[in-house]
Amino acid sequence: MRLRVQIVALLALGVITKISVQDNEIPFYEKQARKDAQHEQLSVFLSMEDEKGFWKDQTSYENDLETQDNASYHIYMKAKQSAYSEHAQSCGNHCEHSDYYYQRTSLYFTYKAKQDILKEAIVEAQQIASPRIL
Repeated sequence: MRLRVQIVALLALGVITKISVQDNEIPFYEKQARKDAQHEQLSVFLSMEDEKGFWKDQTSYENDLETQDNASYHIYMKAKQSAYSEHAQSCGNHCEHSDYYYQRTSLYFTYKAKQDILKEAIVEAQQIASPRIL
């Protein structure tokens, strides 16, 4: 009986650990991208120079991330793309964003990971190289 209780307790602990690990499996950079996107969408600047500096810092951060950890950069950019798409759907005419905002965020809407571009190129090459039956 005691062994059975210990086995059940170990299994329960294993399940709890697995759930905890799954929660932590959401990549840090995915969470960070959503947090950054929300901050960017809600930011109000006192001057154009402040905003220009803000976007310059954000661009530097993303460039550094791409250089240091390419896989995390792609996670970050995909999550940011998703966050901006969600915002655009709910934004409508009541949102007022600056030209800097739209210039920078257009990059998120058009972002494609290099792997995605490579896959598209391979599929396109296969379609071109495939024999045609007329």
